[in-house]
Amino acid sequence: MNWYFIYGLNAIIRDYASLPPNVPLLCQHEHGWSPLDVNPHDLITDKPLMLVISRRRLQAWNEASSIPAAIMGTPFVHYRKSRQIEKDITAKGTIAFPAHSTELKEAVFDIDEYCKQLKSLPSEFHPITICIHANDLARNKDVIYKKYGFNVVTAGSCWVPGFEYVQKFYEILRNYKYATSNSVGSYSFYAVEMGIPFFIFGEPAILKNNGERFMPPISSYIDYPMGAFATTMFQGPTQVISEEQKKFVEDELGVYDCLSGIELRQLLIESNNRAIEEYQVFLKTGQGRVEDKLSTCGKLIAYFQNSGETDKQLKYILRTFEYATPRAEFCYPLGLYFLSKKQYEQGAFWFKLATQLEKPMDSWLTWAPHIQLCVCYDRLGKHQLAYEHNEIARSYSPENSSILSNKKYLERVLGIGSPEKKEIVPEK
Repeated sequence: MNWYFIYGLNAIIRDYASLPPNVPLLCQHEHGWSPLDVNPHDLITDKPLMLVISRRRLQAWNEASSIPAAIMGTPFVHYRKSRQIEKDITAKGTIAFPAHSTELKEAVFDIDEYCKQLKSLPSEFHPITICIHANDLARNKDVIYKKYGFNVVTAGSCWVPGFEYVQKFYEILRNYKYATSNSVGSYSFYAVEMGIPFFIFGEPAILKNNGERFMPPISSYIDYPMGAFATTMFQGPTQVISEEQKKFVEDELGVYDCLSGIELRQLLIESNNRAIEEYQVFLKTGQGRVEDKLSTCGKLIAYFQNSGETDKQLKYILRTFEYATPRAEFCYPLGLYFLSKKQYEQGAFWFKLATQLEKPMDSWLTWAPHIQLCVCYDRLGKHQLAYEHNEIARSYSPENSSILSNKKYLERVLGIGSPEKKEIVPEK
């Protein structure tokens, strides 16, 4: 899973640091507030730099990992401040953020009872709007809230490449005097930081694990000391933000501890240069296991692809063939190289080879090469072949927007639909 794109945080960080577009964001970063001191997923990163939110998280990270870390603060707050987003002067009512599910964890609680509890709040907190997470919208949980007469809104999918999510989130939040939830979360801190009183109200949620690594089968935020502390801190209806709450939020979001945008840009560039030099030096030594050499080449390939230095990218793709027979994960970027040069026959050759080589069944490599084969064959005028490979890709990733767009286009070209045409755009 590519955490770079969750909530568009990569775009917000790049914006805050004014990072040039040809400089890849070669780091791991936290994606929101958590009661955990260190997210176990972050500990398995192979990135040369870790960006954390607060002093608490920095201290915990330094105790758990040797990878350098720095406090970036919270990207959402950087975005809000840079856009000068404030609570609307006509704000009224309460926005409720029910404890939300993820793709692999479901937030379980009695929604009917929660709705009744929300309706029992004093009149000054009404009207109440429900902001439902996209993962729970996909589970049709909005139907229950609507049954009780609540207006339901959402900030949309959290997997976005730009500012769509954060922009929508603040468009929603700024219109309310108060915010509430049955569980503490990032929204709690974003609301208070913006001057909107937040309170915990209702039955707490239980998180049921449906395949999340490193997490117990059943858990709750109050199982963790920081989660229990934060829940107590915000417990019960309130119309004001206490000084204690304000200080707690500022500390947890790193408001006064974070690097400036200029300092972060300098750190990112220096870290990138240092890491690339170390990777190159390692390969020059000729030491290490084959898998280590291939992994290092993979990092360099990804870096130079993102930086647009395609000749350097090609150098390290070809280097992998010195260490082992061709692998799908290296044939694919070689296909992208030729595609970028509009050498579609060569690109198709390497994408096709990538489809034939061994790979994990749940890997993106099961479908991505087929999308690129679709592109190559379309450019070569072989529309039936393009359609066939797009259908193979769709069998692996049926909701992929690029695949569905390709399907509509090719059906028109092949005479299945209307005559309107729109050129296929390669998957990045």
